[in-house]
Amino acid sequence: MSGNYPKVVKQTVNLGSLPYFSDVDEKSQRTIAFHEDHVVERFPRVLSLVRIQDALEINLFLEHRYKGLFMPPKRGGKKNPLGGVSLITVQSLANSMSLFLQWVEKNNVDWHEVYAVSDSDKAKYWLPVYRYRKHLIEQVIAKDIDRDTANLYINHVRQFYEWARKQRRIDKVPFKYKTKVIKKKRKDGSLDLLFTDYGSEEKGFTITTTDLLIPKKYKQKKSGDAGLSPYSQDDLKLLYASKELTKHGAKLRVDLAVQCGLRAEEVATFTASYVVDPDLENKAIYYVTIIGKYDKERTIMVSKGLMTSLWQYRNGKEHQGRLAKWQLEHGNCDDAPLFLNRSGNFMSRKSIGNVISKVRKELAPFGKTLKRDFHDLRSTFATNLAGFLIHKNLPIGFVQYKLMQLMGHADFSTTQKYINFARSLTFDKQMASWVDKLFGEFVAPLQEDAFLAEQSGGADA
Repeated sequence: MSGNYPKVVKQTVNLGSLPYFSDVDEKSQRTIAFHEDHVVERFPRVLSLVRIQDALEINLFLEHRYKGLFMPPKRGGKKNPLGGVSLITVQSLANSMSLFLQWVEKNNVDWHEVYAVSDSDKAKYWLPVYRYRKHLIEQVIAKDIDRDTANLYINHVRQFYEWARKQRRIDKVPFKYKTKVIKKKRKDGSLDLLFTDYGSEEKGFTITTTDLLIPKKYKQKKSGDAGLSPYSQDDLKLLYASKELTKHGAKLRVDLAVQCGLRAEEVATFTASYVVDPDLENKAIYYVTIIGKYDKERTIMVSKGLMTSLWQYRNGKEHQGRLAKWQLEHGNCDDAPLFLNRSGNFMSRKSIGNVISKVRKELAPFGKTLKRDFHDLRSTFATNLAGFLIHKNLPIGFVQYKLMQLMGHADFSTTQKYINFARSLTFDKQMASWVDKLFGEFVAPLQEDAFLAEQSGGADA
């Protein structure tokens, strides 16, 4: 279809409560007002010029997820005052649903079709949701997307069908639920398991899933350190010596990624209230609890030096000027992000990551380049911290556990890739000095944590 429709557009919308018809505008149309306004900037909507009704239903689904009216997150309300998922999650949902609607339009199918012609497994695969699943599998086989991405897309479509059933827009969900017992090594996060042989015992637990899941046989094989592209010492020198990083805000955004392992979207939503005056407390490390990817809560470690810089920026001319514009629009500045754009609005994830593009452009006339992107700063944090802790002779089980906590990984296998990579690193004197300076303040609290863990758990894992 021409024009790349359906597509996701971002608009300023009012998701307030208790709507009512207000005045009549100049076009003789009644306008809608709310007893309590809740204006959201850059809220994603799915736009279609053909399947308008389908797009409207999808957009209502997105709104209900954001408001917490359907599948509210367990920790809703900390990142989203309405109690629903974060704006980043809504964006991910919108992208998935836009792709689904593109497929629906291209194949001219009715997604409301939920009854197969017979009860056989063969018949059900003609239903739209299973045909879309087959389409995703074909994309995985062609290596256009990976299996995890395909499962994310189909999982969001599943949620949409479940919402439609709850809204009575369809009579039933077209897929089947099934229970599955997962037997795997324990990863419940208990420190005692990391320091005793008991942690190697297998544990089974039951989960509920559907038959829409993309089978494991389609998972592409990856090398052990696939996807890990930490910055080299030369890369970091080029980055920090750039003119772009003489800007206080730009440098701090990079610092949060390099020193704390934050993703671009986590930097964008890092609130000013996280930043405190270090002169009021004699601390070497500050523990800050953030809401990260998939609305998961995790605690990061911020050094005193970085907290001092963040505090100076929070009270500086740039932030205060932009905060004034934020207050004109939102009134309340308690949940204002630390980093605002010139208009006093949220900075997007793309805007956060653009700092690297600007540095590349700056370096180009000198024949120099940066091959890494903003997300690779997070890999730099993880590999350098892992190497630093191993060099300090902290127990490897504790290093794995702590790194998993700080990075917000779902399981140990992801964290282990960073540790394996870190073991292969050899720091020269200059790089070792930089890493020591970067993470030196982490040593004492982490050594204390490791000691307490060994006391309660026993031997090194």
